[in-house]
Amino acid sequence: MNDLGAFASRHPVRNQRRWGIATQGAMVGLVSTALLVVLVLHPVWSGGRLVGLLLVGVTVGFLVAAVQATEAVRGGPSESFEIHEHGIAHATKSGRRAWSWEQITRIHRLSHPGRFPRNGWDFRCTVRFDDGSTIQFNGLTVDAHVVAAALLDHRPDALDTGEVIRGWRFWRWVLPFVTAGCVWIVVAIFRMLNDDVVVVEVSPGFHREVPRFDDSEIALFAIAALVCIVGLALSLSYLAVGLRAQLRRR
Repeated sequence: MNDLGAFASRHPVRNQRRWGIATQGAMVGLVSTALLVVLVLHPVWSGGRLVGLLLVGVTVGFLVAAVQATEAVRGGPSESFEIHEHGIAHATKSGRRAWSWEQITRIHRLSHPGRFPRNGWDFRCTVRFDDGSTIQFNGLTVDAHVVAAALLDHRPDALDTGEVIRGWRFWRWVLPFVTAGCVWIVVAIFRMLNDDVVVVEVSPGFHREVPRFDDSEIALFAIAALVCIVGLALSLSYLAVGLRAQLRRR
């Protein structure tokens, strides 16, 4: 372990807040799933717009819950960052890792004032080291801006002003097509679900409206739409980060 010199400050991570966010996300996902099941089992009540809204709730709710729970478990209740005279240390339930200031190769800092500060989403900093290790912290870290300032004070030359996503030159051309394809599929599914009634002739001169799709088909449409919505969200996020980095480089 590196000799980091005199201890300067300790900055705990409020992982208990992550569990709260994960619980809220899971509740949104569960409620949306329950309502979606009701609509699938009762096609007479179903509507494409409502199904789409519930699919968004399922996707966003469970995705947020999974990410926050994973980070909380990985860090543990005593996760913290320590600033020392000659470097930084990161303590988690798996142990303690330490690096000198000279080992820092890149510092990528993002600030979004007012974007859910209670959840820590208003600030994020990623640090990479010459041994391939990476640490990340956001607004849930106590005095996160102080930690970032200490990093930049000692290594201002490591501030990232270039590309933050590997393979961006390839993905910047592919992802727009993926995004357009996902949008087309989702819109097509919702239009079909909105027009899920057909008129059939039961007997001469007597017609009756019946559902076009049975319960199993509606369930398959819902799963396909859910997969496309997840792909759409990931593609848009990837494009947003990459384009922002490209604009900063100009």
